Amino acid sequence: MIRYAIADDALFVHELIKNIIPDENFMFVGSAINGNEAVELVKKNLPDLLFLDYVMPLKNGIDVAREVKVIWPELKIIGISTIDDQKIISESYKAGVDEFVEKPFTKDSLFEALKKIGIETLRTQREVYDK
Repeated sequence: MIRYAIADDALFVHELIKNIIPDENFMFVGSAINGNEAVELVKKNLPDLLFLDYVMPLKNGIDVAREVKVIWPELKIIGISTIDDQKIISESYKAGVDEFVEKPFTKDSLFEALKKIGIETLRTQREVYDK
């Protein structure tokens, strides 16, 4: 079971991700709506995966990534943002983000990001068995 958390100041994004991620393989362990809450969430719950927005109040996603990777180096981070600036995206990878998905994202783009970081979803597992 993959334990995941969501850090985004837009609550509808939390619901969207929770509706996409299959309950059979994943357990939701918490939400944060600003950067400081995101760091505390990771400290408290040590999730396997964090969906992280880059633009949030109090602390941006890049700073959060840098900080939580020190706390929990095994944490996988998928950055999600409307920012399409390659310099910022590159900086986020240096800070510890494992994959980036541009908003608005689709179910397929989220599953592709999970696959790229080595986290298989129920859907991709079924695709393998169906072949």
